[in-house]
Amino acid sequence: MGKIIKFLLICLGFKSLTACDVEIWNGTMEYGTPYAEYEVKGRVSDAEGTPIQGVRVSMGESQSSQLDSVAVTDAEGRFHVIHGTFPFRDNTFDIQFTDIDGEAGGGLFEEQTVTVQAEMVEEGDGWDEGDYAVKEDVNVTLELKKDSEE
Repeated sequence: MGKIIKFLLICLGFKSLTACDVEIWNGTMEYGTPYAEYEVKGRVSDAEGTPIQGVRVSMGESQSSQLDSVAVTDAEGRFHVIHGTFPFRDNTFDIQFTDIDGEAGGGLFEEQTVTVQAEMVEEGDGWDEGDYAVKEDVNVTLELKKDSEE
């Protein structure tokens, strides 16, 4: 009787292995989370080309409400953001520009969102899908809010 129970348990053990999704055994599903790092640099200015300091620059996936890597423009209006995350679909993401210092940065400016696409600059290994960057600087011109022009 004991041999029969052992045999049944062994059979059930093998059955549980074969009941798993076949993709696991083909190597397409593994434990872990894909990761990629995205980098973008640029400059924010007004209509006259004057740099705007104090603009929050946030980046995240296009079509997503999650924008979670942030930088603030310096005195020359420059910014540099690096965002490590689950890989973006098509390596496309949004960059949101928001005036956070009010009149101190030269006026109250309208918020603007720009969609960019990054290219691979370094191949990753395993779950690290690599490093991506927007190859050219993202230069944005913000418009004064209608209320602040008077």
